[in-house]
Amino acid sequence: MGNEMKDKATVLYYVTTSLRQAILDGTLKKGERLKQEEWATRLGVSRMPVREALRQLQIEGLVKIEPHRGAIVTPITVEDIEEIYHTRSFLEGLAVEKSLPYLTREDKEELGSTLIKMESLQLTAETNDYYVNLNANFHKTLRKGCPWTRVHTMVESLGISPIAPSLLVDHYPETQREHRMIYEAVMRDDPQELRTAIEYHILRTKNNLISVMKQMQPQESESDGS
Repeated sequence: MGNEMKDKATVLYYVTTSLRQAILDGTLKKGERLKQEEWATRLGVSRMPVREALRQLQIEGLVKIEPHRGAIVTPITVEDIEEIYHTRSFLEGLAVEKSLPYLTREDKEELGSTLIKMESLQLTAETNDYYVNLNANFHKTLRKGCPWTRVHTMVESLGISPIAPSLLVDHYPETQREHRMIYEAVMRDDPQELRTAIEYHILRTKNNLISVMKQMQPQESESDGS
């Protein structure tokens, strides 16, 4: 049973990665309908993992599932990443700065426990979703004390974060070092240090995401005009 679940997760990871690559490199264009049967055949799988992959890609903002039309491609561009992450760095930095004085001892223990789980995790196809949840919980706990409800709403509406772990596996140790710095700022009760650490973390993630996305895009032919 364990091997069967592992195989299922591996197939889902393969399908999700393949579809994400096709959207980010332009094989699938904006507004195009992603046909489950076609991609199941192309990838040599059943329709079930394609359907599950589309749900994940909808969370990541790469497709929109519409009634009677299915999955419509909504690619994220480098400009989208610039806008979202710059905005998020400002708003989330503000949120954690305002939140820190209201965080309880239990909140700080929750942060420490979540951090240890992230640091000890081996990021694989099977653990990716678990890590996304841990990371979301870490950031949400940091912000929970912020009394400004509009800031909460704006941060949560920005989305996009679920795509980052999938694309930034090679940067995982760096990300955890930043999470440790954020946690230490909390434990020192230093709101300005915490805000600076969060802003750096989010902007560094933005830069790495843009770098990876540019590598995934098709290169222009060097033979043009020669």
